[in-house]
Amino acid sequence: MNKALIALSAASLASTAAMAQSSVTLYGIVDAGVQWTNHNLTSSGGGASTFAAESGGASTSRWGIIAREDLGGGLAAVVNLENGFDATKGTVNNGGRLFGRSAFVGLKSSTYGQLTFGRMKTAVYEFGVLYDAVGPATWSASVLDSAIVGRADNSVNYEGSFAIGGGKLGIKNLYSFGYDSVAGAGPVAGDYKIGKEESLMLTYDYGAANIGLLYDAQNGNTVAARNTRISRYGVGVSYDFKPFQLIAAYRLYTQRAAVNTSEALYWLATRYQATPFLNINAAVYYVDDRNTGHGQPIMVSILGSYLLSKQTDIYLNVAMVANKANSSLGLAGYNTVTEGALQTGAMIGVRHRF
Repeated sequence: MNKALIALSAASLASTAAMAQSSVTLYGIVDAGVQWTNHNLTSSGGGASTFAAESGGASTSRWGIIAREDLGGGLAAVVNLENGFDATKGTVNNGGRLFGRSAFVGLKSSTYGQLTFGRMKTAVYEFGVLYDAVGPATWSASVLDSAIVGRADNSVNYEGSFAIGGGKLGIKNLYSFGYDSVAGAGPVAGDYKIGKEESLMLTYDYGAANIGLLYDAQNGNTVAARNTRISRYGVGVSYDFKPFQLIAAYRLYTQRAAVNTSEALYWLATRYQATPFLNINAAVYYVDDRNTGHGQPIMVSILGSYLLSKQTDIYLNVAMVANKANSSLGLAGYNTVTEGALQTGAMIGVRHRF
């Protein structure tokens, strides 16, 4: 009888251990190089060339931890903490947050999707990942709209994927009670609008084709700016011809405040795997300014990377911005070059993944 009880207890413990298997993974990227750009705005108002060391030229330098515990029945607990840093200075990015790229915990179901709580990527970020072929390189769509690499504090996020009509429908829906509690006010008692963000993306994959729809809206994140509302609408399409993928995307920006403004951003892009070791990505971006004061610049960026191993590659990024008389977009953002300048830049770096 005792032997039977011992055997039963051992089987029960083994079953519990199998159901509650857990894992913790440490990962990261260190990316650094050098860059050259011309026509950079100087203190005297003229333009000059600049040489500089650069961190995260092709991918932001980072390290992170992923934890997962299987709870049984297709359900798992998930955790992600991710730090972004400047490899040329050793300093922390994302407003000084220790885990500014991601900090969340939640539950994941193999059937119903994933529900998480914390600081997470917005739908605008995910839109950029899918449709900006050069991103997340420094010289990509984020030059024209910083929200392309946006994250939100104080968030609840749902993600799911479902088979429909022979294809796959993807859903990402994020709601933030205060998207920036470092620079802004965060959640404020009695005024739910301050810092609120609603972020939604729907995608549909059908064979080699993909389409995505984006909606994102933010209220001002201070008491004074509570009634300012910035919205972004987007649509992206892609088709994978293998070994190259073609992409077209559109993003409309509107700001509702004392003076309403709007701006449209269009781009065409491609991802091309020339060989198993060589990847070439390129994009052309065009801004159609309505009344934001940004003008109508055009930016072209080409990124090539060559794998030295499964974990290490070298890359070259060349880019150009053509401004008209009333625009001053540079590779570092708006108002960083002399008005009407044609800025060019080149960057070479090394990226290691672990």
